[in-house]
Amino acid sequence: MAQQEVLFDQRFLDKHAGAIISDPAVAIVELVANAWDAYASAVEITWPNRKSGTQFSIADNGKGMTAQMFERRWRKLDYNRIAEEGGTVTPPTELEEFPPRKAYGRNGRGRHAAFRFSDPYTVRTWRDGIEVTFEVRRGTTSPFEIMLLNKREGVDGHGTVISATSISDGVAMSAEEAREVLGTRFLADPNFRVSVDSVVVTFDDVPRLRLKEVDVDVSPFGSAHLIFVDTVKADRTTQQHGIAWRVINRLVGTPGWVAFDQERVLDGRKSEAKRFQVIVTADFLEDSVLPDWTAFDPQSAAWRAARTAVHDAIRDFLATFTAAKRQETKESVRESLADTVVRLPPGGRARWDGFVDAVVDTCPSITPDEIKQVAEVLANLELSTSKYALIGKLQELPPGDLDALHKILEDWTVALAKDALDEIQTRLKLVEELDRKLRSEASDEVRDLQPLLEKSLWVFGPEFESLEFTSNRGMTTVIREIFGAKDQGSLLRPDFVMLPDGSVGLYSRDSYDERHEVSGVARLVIAEIKRPGVPIGSQQKDQAWKYVKELIHRGYVTRLTNVDCFVLGSQIEVAESGERREWDGRVVIQPLLYNAFIRRAEARMLGLRSKLIEAPFLREHGIDGAAFLNQPTPRQGALDLTR
Repeated sequence: MAQQEVLFDQRFLDKHAGAIISDPAVAIVELVANAWDAYASAVEITWPNRKSGTQFSIADNGKGMTAQMFERRWRKLDYNRIAEEGGTVTPPTELEEFPPRKAYGRNGRGRHAAFRFSDPYTVRTWRDGIEVTFEVRRGTTSPFEIMLLNKREGVDGHGTVISATSISDGVAMSAEEAREVLGTRFLADPNFRVSVDSVVVTFDDVPRLRLKEVDVDVSPFGSAHLIFVDTVKADRTTQQHGIAWRVINRLVGTPGWVAFDQERVLDGRKSEAKRFQVIVTADFLEDSVLPDWTAFDPQSAAWRAARTAVHDAIRDFLATFTAAKRQETKESVRESLADTVVRLPPGGRARWDGFVDAVVDTCPSITPDEIKQVAEVLANLELSTSKYALIGKLQELPPGDLDALHKILEDWTVALAKDALDEIQTRLKLVEELDRKLRSEASDEVRDLQPLLEKSLWVFGPEFESLEFTSNRGMTTVIREIFGAKDQGSLLRPDFVMLPDGSVGLYSRDSYDERHEVSGVARLVIAEIKRPGVPIGSQQKDQAWKYVKELIHRGYVTRLTNVDCFVLGSQIEVAESGERREWDGRVVIQPLLYNAFIRRAEARMLGLRSKLIEAPFLREHGIDGAAFLNQPTPRQGALDLTR
């Protein structure tokens, strides 16, 4: 059976490339960027004109492609330009004295821009003496189809021409507007010339409102001329943005916001970094340029003076620009949260206003949406009973803990996390209290220990961790409340009351018949606590068995009931450390040391007691974590933690 190939809807390419094939301004920038990445020095664009019947084309004198290169680059979706060709472009042989360029392209989607001007379109490219021509058209079951039209040899030079095969529909942008768009992005390198309809793109094509020129004095060396170019709309990346240094009509190094000495003038993640280009002309630095024109001599006094003066001027310009932007942000935040802020008292409103001003002015890297989120949190804190106490807690957290808190809030709601932590806190406090009182001879078994044990059935095993288990005091109460009878219990065993050597508690879980009605006891737990110093031996085990036999005799424990008897004490006779089974194994009597009981509780809590020993809620109770962790362990037989 033939394997079915992947099929694509006709809308796939539009969604995949987005504005690249829907917006002519984006499309032409991408196509010129491809020429830049081919290390072209000249790009000739013929703009489409329906009235004159002129079809679109773009020709460059870049390094061109072989047939194999074209096939690999054009056919692969999301072509990884960095992995395949690297992040820089070396010049062709005739320009080998020029430094490498930083590549504009990243994912290969820019090649689809030609579809904005024609479908199909042709690509004629040549290098190494061979020219090939391909036709590229949208596919019906695949994003696009490629067909080789022509191949010829003996061709000189190198370059690429992309041509429309028909007059483009819907390209409302004029040639003048195209030059304006390109002028705001591709004027940094004077050796990269772009023309549209034979008119070279210059600074004259950039609207004066988008240009600002400043002369910066660099005494005693000379003066630097700065041109700030504003694209108005931030681009996808910082490519063709940043600071471009020109000396004697030649670009030094690669434009960017990180200076030659690695000083970051502007954070590349900010919108301004993807919007502005600063072209610096400083011919007085000719003797400071390195021989390969990749940078300036760091030891040059002229360069150091120019760098400081120019960078300060750029920061002053950006600060002036962002002042208005910051004010817009403040007004936007206040307007969006007006319904919440109006509920604040005057003092709280003043504090909130001050916070918004401070954050916007001192944290320019925070986006308006993030500021709104934080401002809303602060407004809600003003309305809460705890006020800003939470901020104090957050301020004390190191960065790693803040990241951990963020991860917790991604996976948990605050209410759910609090429920879980409350349960952990309750159990850890319970373990601490049991540990302290089980070891104290002053503890009263009935008033102190049995109520704690009632909350600690989960320590004996997961099968006892159920809300259905109930505690009962006195054999009479056991008979009346658990077994639903009115018989008088044995006076020998007043349950949950002091015995000569300790106390005992009974906890049961009902069983149900097919009609879901109570029909006896499914599980019974008898927990007997012996006074410190009373060793657990056969006599103590017999005593537990007597309780069970009385209940069997009266018919309250049947063969459908499983009974677990735990006898807790500070000592166990060596020969009696094992468990005892009665009544065909349905009754299990297990001796258990206090210390082993606490260790079992710790195991059930996944060792959290030692991990959280410095938790505030434990410190508040005066818990000595080190003393607990180093307590000696009395000898006892093997402890089954799986029960």
